[in-house]
Amino acid sequence: MKSSKKTLILFAAAIAATAVLSSALTVLLQNSKGTDSVLLPTEEYEKLKESSVISEIADRIESDFFGDIPERERLIHSAAKGMVASLGDPYANYYTDEEYEIYMKKLEGEYSGIGALVSQPDGNGSLVLEVFENGPAEKAGLVPGDIIVRVDGTDVGGKSLEDLSAMIFGEDGTIVILTVQRGEKREELSVKRGIVNAKRVHHALYNEKTGYIRIDMFTGNCAEEFSRAVKDLTERGMRSLVIDIRNNPGGILDDVVSICDTLLGEGVIVTVKRGAGSEEVFKSDKIGVSVPIAVLTNGNSASASEILAAAVQDSEAGVIVGTKTYGKGVVQTTMRLDSNKAWLKITTAAYYTPSGRNINGVGVTPDIDVELADGVKSIPLSRLDQKDDAQLWAALDYVRDKANDIKNG
Repeated sequence: MKSSKKTLILFAAAIAATAVLSSALTVLLQNSKGTDSVLLPTEEYEKLKESSVISEIADRIESDFFGDIPERERLIHSAAKGMVASLGDPYANYYTDEEYEIYMKKLEGEYSGIGALVSQPDGNGSLVLEVFENGPAEKAGLVPGDIIVRVDGTDVGGKSLEDLSAMIFGEDGTIVILTVQRGEKREELSVKRGIVNAKRVHHALYNEKTGYIRIDMFTGNCAEEFSRAVKDLTERGMRSLVIDIRNNPGGILDDVVSICDTLLGEGVIVTVKRGAGSEEVFKSDKIGVSVPIAVLTNGNSASASEILAAAVQDSEAGVIVGTKTYGKGVVQTTMRLDSNKAWLKITTAAYYTPSGRNINGVGVTPDIDVELADGVKSIPLSRLDQKDDAQLWAALDYVRDKANDIKNG
């Protein structure tokens, strides 16, 4: 990750006098001793005045506020978070150095938390998609289908997924109180945080030599895990393949590109378009997996998951089975701030599928539309009995029929 190239220089109380020169085109700043003058263009001076507002508000709070006053650093961080929140971008965020460390640990796959996979919060809260077996959340009684509405008394409705993660994560052994909505009932669960080691890729070989690979997130060592899974299944005689990215919220662009490179033959994987008309095209240059492929999706398959699904669909390497995906077709960049070494994540680009589609707000429509029965929708996919998984059966039937067609020539 590259640091931001823009440097903001603040002149606070030291500025004592200003003079407008050259028909308001430049401004002279002079310190209290009348030396070390700085000549600034008017535009930069106006930016300087704007930036001093935050400092002035902090000064007034410290001198005049009647009540408990937070540390100045916290005031500045809160102002920065408010500025990012004003963008109306659900994927933008501002991280303190400590928050960013937690965020990165989650991406790397080992962190101190509760051991649960949750959705992007909406106005009501965050849906619990998966509870890891024998993890802290399961021991505390959290179950898939619960909606987390508060963390330690703070509402989570409308917050970003990163904000919610930062609220839930904490030191090993500490307690977090989750308020959950379960049907008509609202409960409080006390969860003792623990070390979570999240494996991202799971695979198996079903009857008739059908490979199955589930990818939980495109983070950590997922690309390497996926490559090993394909190698193992191929060596065991795989004749067809089902890839399950249901409930996968996304992850790192490089990771999904690497997985697509392993999976697909030569061709475009995704095109990322940034401002000023610049774009970057990611291509696959490998042979790919030469067996029939089906990709399982649902409404919680987002971002990087949609890149994979669309790449498979547009390249006609396989079919999409299940329900329409979430619809996140934008890319975020995280950059280090020079001023306080905090981190800023903002939307900087949009991605386009090989055929030129941008699926933001639209999603990827499956080739074979299959809903799960109402009675089993609340069961974690990893624990759903195979006989009740109509989406999986539809995918298996498709790839097996295709494999038999190839076999029979």
